[in-house]
Amino acid sequence: MADAPAMPTGLKGKLASLEDFISMQNEELAAQRQEIESLRGDKSNIEQHYQGQLQELKKTMVSDVQRMQEEVKQHFAQQKAENSRLQQQVTTLKGEKTALQQQILGLQRRIQEIEEHIGVD
Repeated sequence: MADAPAMPTGLKGKLASLEDFISMQNEELAAQRQEIESLRGDKSNIEQHYQGQLQELKKTMVSDVQRMQEEVKQHFAQQKAENSRLQQQVTTLKGEKTALQQQILGLQRRIQEIEEHIGVD
């Protein structure tokens, strides 16, 4: 409108000028709507892309967690078996210790008897 050399003064001129202005505004509106649709399409594509990445990440993480759970179960089972084996060894060693203590007591009595028999204090 500023490019026009003179503003129309008559009703028809003003009406034509207004129609031009409305036409320009409609064109601008159409261009903006097209830009909005383009941006919506981009947004949708980006959302789909990241949704796919998220799903893939979830699958990977679930797989990793399941694998780790299985490893932990296996380690617990191995540790339980090792604990049981060590407990059995402790029980065996306690029995051997008791037997050795009894043998020591028996030998101490025998030494005492021999010392008494020999007459040595």
